[in-house]
Amino acid sequence: MTATYPAAKDDPATPMGEIYAEYPPMSKVVFPSGCEGWLVTRYDDVRLIFSDTRFSRDLLAPGAPCLIEPGDFSTGEHSILNMDPPDHTRLRKLSAQAFTVRRIAALRPRIQEIADDLLRAMAEHGPPVDLVETFAFPLPTSVMCEILGVPFEGKERFRQWSRVIVTPMAYSPAEVAQARRDGAEDMAALVAVKRVTPGEDLLSVLVHARDEDGDRLTEAELIDLATQLLLAGHETTVSLIATGIVLLSRNPDQFAALRADPELTTGAVEEIMRFDGPADASLLRVALQDVELSGGLVRRGEAVLAHTGAANRDESAFPGASRFDIRRRNAPQLGFGHGLHFCLGAALARLEGEIAFRTLLDGLPGLDLAVPASDIVWRPPLSIRGPEAVPVTWTTTKSG
Repeated sequence: MTATYPAAKDDPATPMGEIYAEYPPMSKVVFPSGCEGWLVTRYDDVRLIFSDTRFSRDLLAPGAPCLIEPGDFSTGEHSILNMDPPDHTRLRKLSAQAFTVRRIAALRPRIQEIADDLLRAMAEHGPPVDLVETFAFPLPTSVMCEILGVPFEGKERFRQWSRVIVTPMAYSPAEVAQARRDGAEDMAALVAVKRVTPGEDLLSVLVHARDEDGDRLTEAELIDLATQLLLAGHETTVSLIATGIVLLSRNPDQFAALRADPELTTGAVEEIMRFDGPADASLLRVALQDVELSGGLVRRGEAVLAHTGAANRDESAFPGASRFDIRRRNAPQLGFGHGLHFCLGAALARLEGEIAFRTLLDGLPGLDLAVPASDIVWRPPLSIRGPEAVPVTWTTTKSG
């Protein structure tokens, strides 16, 4: 029997990974698009699928399988998400120069400065506030705008089209297509500006690389890559921060431990990514040849969905996987992917997460949810996973 993907769930707050961790290693499923494929749930299998070139992400060919529509979650037909080597290697090499460990580490003072400014504004406003609106959204968005050279003043416009792209089930196909066009138009206009008046930002570097060596980046690739970097560079970290505070509030012992010991912050970010990360599922792949997995044989041409959330709750990799534990020291979580398509901005997201949680916990005594956790509204399945809003409160002291 072929099951429908995604599975129905009674509580929107439940991560899909929690549901699919109970599934067999391989299950035949039918996606919203009508395409059929294999749902793969075990940690070792998911890692293999992510890193093995026998599984392709080039799914824009006519008749290629998809979750919802051709090029799921991409920003256009030249998206790096839908490429295999050598094209994927070429684009990734160009963009990776801005995301080296050294470059990201050098951003720490600036990220901390932005976080401090946002915290100050929250404190001046006083509780309660929506953490998403006042902190979780503006922090990574400001950072990514500065890296790319995108004017922060235009944040509301790109927030609108990026939200539609990463939440496709909540919108019509026409609205998703329009959002992609809006993103491409915005980036094309910005590319034109950078070509005339380049700066020190990544977009200027990419424009320059394309113009002096035309076979490295086409105009379409340049616009698509910039759009994808802006979208991915803020959406996932917004959810990491917002989801993290919800999880910590639901686990007061872990919250208290993190408040008391800054050394636990790095582990807390990893555990949030494992337990309920922004990439609850993953992108679809197609087998280029027959591949044997622990649960059976995937034949050439069959679609495969390697489920990140389920893999991150595999008891063989994470003993006691259903327990949220910021002191956990097990296998590396797969929330940033693995292999060729490992998240370019993983180091940046980790740093932003660490700074965000330390700044919030140190600067807002008694930080906690201002509403019952059951009142939190979550994005629908097949989206970047995360809460729509997170009302928070904290302890204030009156001067007198």
